[in-house]
Amino acid sequence: MLAATLLLGDQRQIRVVLASPVADIPAPVTLREITLTFDREPARETAEAALTFDPPLEGTIRWRGRTLVFIPAGPLAPGPYRLRLGAGPLGRNGEPLREHFEHRFTIREPGIALVRTAAGGAGEELVELRPGQEPRVLTVAPRIVDYAVSPDGSQIAIVAADASGRGSLGLIAVADGAARSLVFDPAINIGGVAWSPDGATLAVTRRDRLPDGSEGVPRAWLLRVDGEFVTTLDPEGLPSLLPSWSPDGQHLAYVSPSDARLVLVNIATQERRDLGQPRSGSAAWSPDSRLLAFESVPRNTAGAIPLQPVRVLALDGSADRLLGREGEVRSAPRFVDNDTLASLRRVIGPQRSGTDLLFESVADGRQLRAISLASGSDLVLEWDIAPDSAAIVYTVQSGQALATLTLRLADASREPLPIIGRLPRWLP
Repeated sequence: MLAATLLLGDQRQIRVVLASPVADIPAPVTLREITLTFDREPARETAEAALTFDPPLEGTIRWRGRTLVFIPAGPLAPGPYRLRLGAGPLGRNGEPLREHFEHRFTIREPGIALVRTAAGGAGEELVELRPGQEPRVLTVAPRIVDYAVSPDGSQIAIVAADASGRGSLGLIAVADGAARSLVFDPAINIGGVAWSPDGATLAVTRRDRLPDGSEGVPRAWLLRVDGEFVTTLDPEGLPSLLPSWSPDGQHLAYVSPSDARLVLVNIATQERRDLGQPRSGSAAWSPDSRLLAFESVPRNTAGAIPLQPVRVLALDGSADRLLGREGEVRSAPRFVDNDTLASLRRVIGPQRSGTDLLFESVADGRQLRAISLASGSDLVLEWDIAPDSAAIVYTVQSGQALATLTLRLADASREPLPIIGRLPRWLP
């Protein structure tokens, strides 16, 4: 978000407050809105007419009291931009903005982060890759368990394990690599981590040391960015894993392994729903937060090879669809948009063996496209889709060798990355 505070009337503009201290916005999708707040009641139509962008941007304008909110119609293409609010009588009673307000910002190209073995095999490194730049090591640890990029792209929450295997949680500033510890406690072992959409809360999985020295069951907790644990997701304290936030921040889905359920919780009301039996992996959300997809175990299976589909559910009950056929293993679903789901399709058989990236219509289950990612016994270990849904990054294991590649969805062209690693993810 870009934000500015403007003064109208006899005083000149005295303060501009920006969400980022530099005019470098970290990703096409992280600039969700631009806000201009006036110290006096503005003439709304006049203020809207005075706002321009170069190059021009399509979008909508809303008002929150004296704050003008511009919401871009879609992701901004990488490149430089200029915002301009023309001087003039912008106040409701004709108070003037005496000087033009301008601000320049740049949308940079998305990058990629991945985990690789450190030089000499001494631990693991989290590495940042950006077009036209040398790879940059963000942190080194004996083992990197998990990491998650904040919604605005400015921070990375990282779970690092020490030599004993105990995981701690820290934050790394992407701009300069500055690190801050959030959870470092010998009695707490941190596992996975996920950001809330507003960047104010983390969902983490932790195991607590018991009086006899052993560890308790894993539980998903909500954690503030100041390091304060708030509450467990399961109200009875039962095991809970793989928390996944809805994009609107209103729901969390998590796996309850003790009774093999995927549970949906409404953050505001604490209402819970049983969504079915998950097979593995975390749930994926559509951009509009209406649909949820997960690796499913259907209640009834037939044939020698059980169906291993992806299930797509609508929160309002308007859709419930299994995607997959006997003889296939569907996994790692991701929404391309509100109408299209992408997932991995693994096939092993006498006719053909390999892994495809499959695109299907959520509405009717039609296959829209298939791209081969690996053949034979080669395995796709992880994959992630770019913020603008124009490319993917994935790691393939062939025997003992690994390769990490990007693939442009427009023409299926591939390019190996200069370094190889696991957990490849896009950086805004």
